Amino acid sequence: MFTVPVIERPEWRKLVRREISHNFQNYVLQMIVDQTVQQVKDAKLTELQAISDLHNLCNKYALAVQNDLKSIFKDW
Repeated sequence: MFTVPVIERPEWRKLVRREISHNFQNYVLQMIVDQTVQQVKDAKLTELQAISDLHNLCNKYALAVQNDLKSIFKDW
């Protein structure tokens, strides 16, 4: 079974703040992260809601995003 790092990890916040530079392998995840970053900048989403939405998406598609998560979070 594939898992996702817990939502409390600081990397989630860094992702939605664009503080982590990562070349995504999963194009859909890249697009969602870009969209989420913009929505936070435009005040359409709070940072916490953005993190929650991104975490939920990664949980739903854990298998498809494993390589990116392993690269960003290293281990969990």
